[in-house]
Amino acid sequence: MNLTYRRTENPVEPPIATFDPGVLTHKIEEIAVRAVTDSKAIQRSMPDVAAHVLELCQLAYTDAARVEKAVSKDPFISGQLVSVANSAMFAPRVPIVSVRDAVVRLGLENVCDIVMMVVSNSTMYRVKGFDREVDDMRKRNLAAALAARSMSRLMRTDSGDYAFLAGLMHDIGELILLERCATLGGVTNQMMSDENEGPVIRATIARLHTELGAAVCRIWKLPPSVVDAALFHHNCHKGENRFLTTALVAAADRITDHLGFCGDPQPLDTENSIFTDLKLSPDQVRAVIADTQRSLPALAIGH
Repeated sequence: MNLTYRRTENPVEPPIATFDPGVLTHKIEEIAVRAVTDSKAIQRSMPDVAAHVLELCQLAYTDAARVEKAVSKDPFISGQLVSVANSAMFAPRVPIVSVRDAVVRLGLENVCDIVMMVVSNSTMYRVKGFDREVDDMRKRNLAAALAARSMSRLMRTDSGDYAFLAGLMHDIGELILLERCATLGGVTNQMMSDENEGPVIRATIARLHTELGAAVCRIWKLPPSVVDAALFHHNCHKGENRFLTTALVAAADRITDHLGFCGDPQPLDTENSIFTDLKLSPDQVRAVIADTQRSLPALAIGH
């Protein structure tokens, strides 16, 4: 898919393979366009139970019984909801013992967050041949979700900013594009490790993943602020209408870089404008990092 050939002057010698980055880049671009326009395939990738719970949680009024009924249709999601509700992420004073208990005591937004976390961790993060890469993505997105949630709580923002959900979903386009490249484009782990092909594949996915991610969030009917975060988290000042959630995710991205979820741990300037614009002090940023590190190990769902 990514090789052109030129022959040497000696016809006896075999052709010499010459890497053509343009061919590879164009193929990934074509795959991205196909992914964005195939809305039915994107809809099918969201389990019915999760889609129903998301719909209920965004209604103006939803009683606990309806949410409990929807969640209880999937025993795995139900069990994981109760398990996560009792984790360090929420640290309830009295153990939560049922789905109804979780819905009533945690609230709809938290239930929505947990359901999406369970689904994404257990079903979405599967790309044959890329186990290590997708596990890194899973941990990075979960860490971003925790960091965004922690910052939102420190800022005491109104409920409804969907910080956790936005952090969890902000790089979903990267995962889906990698999966499509592997299944439709013949991209292999060996190609990703190649000194020529690997950088081209990663750079192209990085360039295209925000628009694809926003399209996925839109088709899944996620809240508008979550769609914005997927689209603008690398250029958060563009998301003017729903700036806060996007800014939280952009800041969370810096924290995950610092924690080494994208390779070697990166230095972190706690006085960078990405934090000061949110009115977070250096001490608060360090508290968010500590909170993220403390909560993450308990949330290895499906692993």
